[in-house]
This record gives sequence, C-alpha cells and structure tokens, in this order.
Amino acid sequence: MAGRAGRPWGPIRAESAEANALADFLRAQVDASGKTLNGLAGEIPVSKTRISDYLGGKVPDQKFVSALIRATVPEPRLRERRMAEAGKLLRAAAHPSPVKPQPSATSALELAEARAQQVEIYDRLTRSLEQQNELREAAGNSAKLVMILLSMINGLERRITDLTSERDQLHAAHADAGALVQTQQQLTRAQEQEQRAQQELQRAQEKQRQAEELAARVQAQVEQLTDELDRLRTGATSATITGYDDPVPGTAHLATTDPVGDDIDEALARVVAVNDRDDQTLRRITHDLVEDVLTEEVVRNNTPDNPASSPSAADNLTALRAAAEAAAEGGDFREAIRLYTARLNASVHLQGPEHPDTLATRHMVAFWRGEAGDAAGAAKALAELLPVVTRVQGAEHPDTLTTRHNLASWRGRAGEVAGAAAALAELLPVREQVLGAEHPDTLTTRHDLATWRGQAGEVAGAAIALAELLPVREQVLGAEHPIPSSPGTTWPSGGGRQGK
Repeated sequence: MAGRAGRPWGPIRAESAEANALADFLRAQVDASGKTLNGLAGEIPVSKTRISDYLGGKVPDQKFVSALIRATVPEPRLRERRMAEAGKLLRAAAHPSPVKPQPSATSALELAEARAQQVEIYDRLTRSLEQQNELREAAGNSAKLVMILLSMINGLERRITDLTSERDQLHAAHADAGALVQTQQQLTRAQEQEQRAQQELQRAQEKQRQAEELAARVQAQVEQLTDELDRLRTGATSATITGYDDPVPGTAHLATTDPVGDDIDEALARVVAVNDRDDQTLRRITHDLVEDVLTEEVVRNNTPDNPASSPSAADNLTALRAAAEAAAEGGDFREAIRLYTARLNASVHLQGPEHPDTLATRHMVAFWRGEAGDAAGAAKALAELLPVVTRVQGAEHPDTLTTRHNLASWRGRAGEVAGAAAALAELLPVREQVLGAEHPDTLTTRHDLATWRGQAGEVAGAAIALAELLPVREQVLGAEHPIPSSPGTTWPSGGGRQGK
C-alpha cells in the first residue's frame, strides 16, 4: 500500500491474508495522522524497529494496536470506531484461516522496486547529511569572522582616532611635510580598511543567517528522508576557521612605512578568502536544494519528456516572483532577496543561465541587495551582469540600457559620484536615440545625471539641467507626477514591476 504522496511503504510480508489486512489498516491510520515512525516511537512504548515489524505484517498484541490508534486518531468518536475495527482485524489475524494466501505474482517486482527506492533515498539522505556538516562549518566560520571583524573594526576606529590626532598635531607644529604626508596616507588607508571591514562584516552576518536558514531546510529534508527510509524498510528483514591559516595569494609584502596597516590588509585578505569560499558553499547547497525540489516536482507531475515546460514548473516561477514582489512591497528586502535568489536558481535550471527571464531575475536580486543596504554589492552584481546582457540582448536593447542606468545609480550610492555622472552622460544620448527624448526612462536618466552632477560639485549646472527638465516632465508625465528626491532606478522587462 502506498502512503502519502511521495511517501511509499515497503511491501507487507504477512503470513496470512488476515495479518495483511491488519497491517494495511494500521498503515492507513499512520498515513491519515501525518506522523512519522520516529514520532510514533516517542508516543508508543515500543521501539521504532518493532513498530516497523508490526506495520510490515507481523501480528502485534492488543496493547500495541490500542496505543497506535490512540496516537493516530485524535477525535474520540472516530477513535472508538477505529479501535473496534482494529480489534476485529486483530482477532482475525491472531486466528487466521488455515489456507495460506498464494504469493502475489508481483511481490518480487514490488520488493525490487522497494529496494531500489531505498538505495535512492539513502543516497539523498547521505548527501543531505554531508550538506549539514558543510553548513555547520560555514555558519561556524561566519560566526568567528563576525567576532574577528568586530574586534578589527574596534581597533581600526582607535587607530583612526590616534592618526587623526597625530596629523593635527603635526600640522599645528608645522612639522616636516614628509611626516605629515605619511601620517595622512596611513589615516586614509585605515579609513579605507575600516570600510572594507564593515563590508566584510555585513557579508559574514548575512552568510551566517543564510547558513542557519539552509540548515533548517536541510534538517527538514533529513527528517523527511529518514521517515521515507523507515517506511520502505517496514516489512524488510573545529575550534578554528578551516583554512584560515592557509596562505592567501598576493598577501606577501616587503617592509614598508606602515607595518600595522600591512598586517590589517593581510588579515582582511584572509577574511575575504574565507567569505568567498563560504559564499560558494552556500550557493552550491542552495542550488542543490532547489534542484531537489524541482526534480521531485517533475516526478510528481510525471512530465519526464519535457520537464522545463511543464505547467507546474512555470507556476513555481510565477509563484516565486509574486512572493518576492510581495516581500519587497512589504519592506522585507532580505526575504525578497531570498525569494528572488530561489527563483534565479530555478530559472537557471529550467530555462538556462542566459534566458531573458533569468537575466531579469539576476537584475532584481542585485536591485534588492542595494535596497537592503549593500549598494556596493548591487553595483558589483550589475557590473557582472552588464556584459552578459549586452552580448545576449544587444547593446541597445532596453534591458541593456536599464542595466547601464541602474549600475550607474548604485555606483553613485556606493560613493562613486563622479563615475555615476560620467556613466549617465554616456547613456543619455543612447536612450534618446533608442527610446526617444520624451520616454519616461530617458527622463529618469536626465534627472539622475543632473542630480549626480550636483552631488559631484557642479551645483549650478545641475540646477539649470533640472530647470530645463521640469517642463518636459510635466508635459509627458503630468504636473502632479512626483519628482524624485534622489537618483532612482528603472526596471528590466520581466522584472515584475514597471516604473518607479
């Protein structure tokens, strides 16, 4: 008898038709309750092995039957009826008819199928346990990195204070220009190191959260696979960061005038190496989990000839996008990133890494990463995406132009104000040519170009440009259309939203 969908039982090996009927009835109660064999072992004073024996066809005693019905049927009146039915079947199983049932012609085939399923589930369970170990290591590494980086940032803050004081004293004393320049260089370097340390701290904290979340998913998978294996068997006879002390390429240096800064740079390089390696681990396990879900979905819907085009697979992508948009609209940017990342992995698997929908989803992951506070990370992700979009869709495709615009915007928000203005100055004539001078996206580029130029110091020119833009915006978008208070973004086709 099959259990719940995707949760088969092993074949019943009873010595009589009556014992077979009893085992079949008891399995049905377990299925209806939704409980696992491991869970039942905690409620019934019998080992899990003995439970498997009884549900596999061995005739139990009255105590076991009563305990199982009590554990699986919570409603009193239904429990009373099930208890009476079970008692009747138990009495028949205890005194079976003398004629032994003929062995089923399909019993050998069922047994072979059950054994094949056991092997397949055991392999999946082994892989899940390996993933658990990897996630424990990644979460432990991230937790240690957080502590290391907090200590490093604290030390850098003190160093910045000391160097600032030293520079001011040298300046006030009209000290040698060389000493003043050297101190200023050390101060600038320390400030840059603090910024890098803060970025790596955010990465480590995010990876720790991701690892813990993935660990919960893997644990649920382990429990499910363990229960499936139990069902199929029924009836059948480090204190340190790993690699942290490994040399990091490119970190060797000669003696310099700033040995403290050199040591900090080397420590940061090691932190980045550990963060990068754990990033790869988390991405791989996330991909594996999504692939497992998609594989189960294909098997469940029995569409092996063309799984990628099955309605269920398309529905999954649509549902993930809707959930991600809802999370973003609700202000839960981390959840939006998680859902868009899950959708990205699914889209890569189903549609390919260069499908327009996959590229649009990559764009959305980058965008919400920026909205969550990681402007530099968003800019980096879009910089990696741009050459792919350009090659796949063309240099003048609207999505390519959108990627260029948003890359400039996130670079500006990450502090590259002059670079953002320069990139938008190059983009504006292309958007005017491709989309038209009065297209809303072209107007957004004009607005953001003026804004970044103003923030870069060209205040008068920015004011003139915005004054010239205002009547055009009012004519195209309406006098009551909101005027952005800061540089904005546009959206790729397929990104799920139109305009901002």
